[in-house]
Amino acid sequence: MSMEDRITELEIALVHTQRVCEQLNEIVTELSLEAQRRDREMKRMVDQLKELKGKVSERGGELEDEKPPHY
Repeated sequence: MSMEDRITELEIALVHTQRVCEQLNEIVTELSLEAQRRDREMKRMVDQLKELKGKVSERGGELEDEKPPHY
């Protein structure tokens, strides 16, 4: 195998590796954005739960003691 052939194969391998790295970077970016969205949603739900517990305790009850409406 000539030096030129080896260089050509290395260039092909490099291009393939670069493409895979770009694809992986896109996936990591998407997952990061999704994790940030979930974190915001989780914070919103925690805030809502705290607010609900506050309203229940203002009425003099405990959330655990509340029976669902169908009882």
